Amino acid sequence: MGSDTRDHDGRSGGAGGSRRDLDLFDLIALLWAQKILAIIVALLVFIPIALFAITSLKPSYEAVSRLLVIQDDNDLAPGAAGSGGAFTLDQVMQSEAEILNSDAVRRRAIEQRSGSVGPSELKLLRDGFGVSRSPSASLLTATFRHSDPVVAANTLNAIIDAYLAYRIEVLIGGIEGGVEERLARAETVSAMAEADLRRFLEEHGISDFATERAGVLARLSDLEVRRMTADAEAAQARALAAALASRLAGISDTIELYVENSVTGQLLDLQVRRVDLRQRYQDDAPPVQAVEREIEALERFIRAGGADGQGQRRTGVNPVWQDLESARLQQEAFSAGQSQLAASLARQITQARAEADRLRALGPEHDRLQRAAQARAEAAGRLSAQAADASARRALPPGAADSVRIVERAEPPSEARSMRNIVLAAGLMLAFAVGAFVGLVRGYLIEVREVRPAPRAPQPPRRDPPPAARPAAPAPANAPPRLPVLARVSRQNVSAAR
Repeated sequence: MGSDTRDHDGRSGGAGGSRRDLDLFDLIALLWAQKILAIIVALLVFIPIALFAITSLKPSYEAVSRLLVIQDDNDLAPGAAGSGGAFTLDQVMQSEAEILNSDAVRRRAIEQRSGSVGPSELKLLRDGFGVSRSPSASLLTATFRHSDPVVAANTLNAIIDAYLAYRIEVLIGGIEGGVEERLARAETVSAMAEADLRRFLEEHGISDFATERAGVLARLSDLEVRRMTADAEAAQARALAAALASRLAGISDTIELYVENSVTGQLLDLQVRRVDLRQRYQDDAPPVQAVEREIEALERFIRAGGADGQGQRRTGVNPVWQDLESARLQQEAFSAGQSQLAASLARQITQARAEADRLRALGPEHDRLQRAAQARAEAAGRLSAQAADASARRALPPGAADSVRIVERAEPPSEARSMRNIVLAAGLMLAFAVGAFVGLVRGYLIEVREVRPAPRAPQPPRRDPPPAARPAAPAPANAPPRLPVLARVSRQNVSAAR
């Protein structure tokens, strides 16, 4: 133990010195000293891993199938998948991958092969099946691992067939949850909305709300125009009748038609008598001269105005006054008629305004019911088109109604894949690492336990001299030479062998 103590004192650099770090050679020496323990620990770690890899990790065959998803510019969402915005490539590919990797597809595949679906069968398909795709590509790569290559290929083909059938039912419509059922529900809802609208119209005595509202407004506008026209014409007629009445005030209602006297007849009789006398007598005969004198006297009397205004007089109604009075009466009658018409139109306007107010109050409810009916009818129309399209697609040959094409069907693989060699290599590396760690830890603990520092005597405190005057500490005379750890370990091994 004296040599060990000296070795420790030399490694620690004397009294009060600090322990130096171990270098690579020291670690190798410690590990070499504990090589037996490291090998035993490595074997204890590696043997269970090797047994697990040999017994549990069996070779498996991976069948591969590739699918091409066709993108249509006019229908980016295949079939009837949604009625919203256009799908992008990543969205479509992710949706197809999720459908392909769903338990519903696995159940259909199991039902097609064995007919009974259990948790163990689903777990087997879930553990062995996988879907992947390359970025910005329209190819889906489906794989399935199994210990039998034929079972792997047949199972993967069954999953692909179940996926193609299931996606048509999901995207286009099938027996369960298809477009026909949604169309029937939409038509029922649309009929209920139409019935509510008809009931509303019948309760308020309306045949066509929009037509009646437009008719009432047009009628109200026409009545307003007619009433204003009647008021204007009545006022005009009253003004004209007043003007005619003021003019009639200055016109006599009667007029002298003519004055009848016998002077003109007597003159005519004398002229006729003179003609008769000239036929029997000469012009200078006394009878003729007498008649001439009578005619001259009567003509002078007439020219002197002696017969003017004399005789029998006859009067009658003044025709001007009569015409003006008739026009006045007509204007008054027209004014009274237009006033009555304006009053009747005012009553009709009041009724039309009340009807317009009633329809205006019913407008929001009617618009709500009409919008609901129109929206449900449009939804039913879209579903009807989708149902017709789905029916046509289902009637097409297999593959023609689908946007997914099988590029490569699964074939039985010829080469097996196994994780056994990888697990063995990883277990071996882990075993060596654990063994080396345990060996290093044990060697280090043994060295620390065997090499212990010597006790130091207490020294009285003293004041240190300044750095310039402080003398250099002489090396101990009996200090052993410092040896590397590898040499010390070798010496210890030799001593132990002796």
